[in-house]
Amino acid sequence: MARKLSLVAIVLLLVGSVVTWYVTREKLPAPIRIATAMEGGLYYQVGVGLRPFLERHAQRDVEILVTHGSVEDRELVLRGEAELAILQGSAVELDGLIAVAPLYRDLVHVVVRSGQDLASIQDLQGRRVILGPEGSGMRESAKALLSHYGVEVAGGDDSRRYFKDLLTTDFDAAIVTTGLLNPDLGEVLASGRFELLPVLGADALSIRHRYFTPHEIPRGFYREGPPVPPADVPTVATINFLAVRRDAPDLLVTSVLRALYEYDLRQLVPTAVPWREAAEWDDLPIHGAALDYFQPYRGLGILASLMESLAALKELLFALGAGLYLLWAHWKRRQRRELELAIQTDKDRLDAFLSQTMQIEREQMTCTDSQELRKYLARVTEIKLRALEELTLEELRGDVTFTIFLQQCADLARKIQSKVIALEDRPQSG
Repeated sequence: MARKLSLVAIVLLLVGSVVTWYVTREKLPAPIRIATAMEGGLYYQVGVGLRPFLERHAQRDVEILVTHGSVEDRELVLRGEAELAILQGSAVELDGLIAVAPLYRDLVHVVVRSGQDLASIQDLQGRRVILGPEGSGMRESAKALLSHYGVEVAGGDDSRRYFKDLLTTDFDAAIVTTGLLNPDLGEVLASGRFELLPVLGADALSIRHRYFTPHEIPRGFYREGPPVPPADVPTVATINFLAVRRDAPDLLVTSVLRALYEYDLRQLVPTAVPWREAAEWDDLPIHGAALDYFQPYRGLGILASLMESLAALKELLFALGAGLYLLWAHWKRRQRRELELAIQTDKDRLDAFLSQTMQIEREQMTCTDSQELRKYLARVTEIKLRALEELTLEELRGDVTFTIFLQQCADLARKIQSKVIALEDRPQSG
């Protein structure tokens, strides 16, 4: 009798395990929708190129969504109207999304009409400039660039045009952030009617905007005879990447990565980030399944071998072990996601502290009152102390942005102290 009860218990446990697995297993959406950008752009071409490989791995239809760019892509994924988005690093905060893998670098191109006496970005003041469609990463990057140089351009609502309209309108310029192999940009520059302006001070720009890095547009890349550009042009670049919702199923992320690296994006975009570099990429929080893909755990292979070797009498132990492993894995994923969310939250707060110090730096530049300057100095000290008290995660303390923040506070404090000393030592008139 006891033997029969034990057998029944084993059978019920196994059936329960199978039912639990079936009910809780991850399922892929149908279709899988990828939010890209305008049809003529490189984001759209990457999505189209990736589609057949993702359909093969996921066994699902894949739909390519034409959008205005990164800002709209992010909203579509957050609303559940798309599963994947190609985002420009400098355009949006993740806030609810998480990165899967970097794709390639987008470079800032300041395109100006030839013969318009435009030699620098400052010369764009008051000119009619295309910044890109509302909701595009291109527009957000252009606004950041103009803000950094203190330039206000004209164009109004027409500035929301697509940059290819330079060929059919009389706009003076366009600020285009895209990959070097964008076919629409190639067509514009190959026409010989436009030039590229340098982005001077790229190092400073990259410090103030953490997603930008100094880069160059090679001589003659877009045309030869005469070459466009006629010499290497300094600029800044930002990485674009695939992103999903934070609660996206692991199976979706793994399918995307298998498709991405089987496809070998470098066939379409030779500047694409290779697998080895992507595995070491840590600029943004990465989905847990992507971490597993780039750095697979050895224990999974051992567990798989153990599962295959279990005989009939060991099924109970296997079921219990599998259940404990699933609980442990779920707990680890939850811990990892909570830590990633905490790090991202603290990074957002650190950005706010940086903005406050930048505002103080702007205000103190024109201040000649020593008492007011002392108030600014006290504010800088208070901001620094608050950051040190509130931002306690070791992962953030080791981030380069935190180091830049502390250095900026120190430099600003020294600058204000020097001004105070100079003002108070100055002989009083009368």
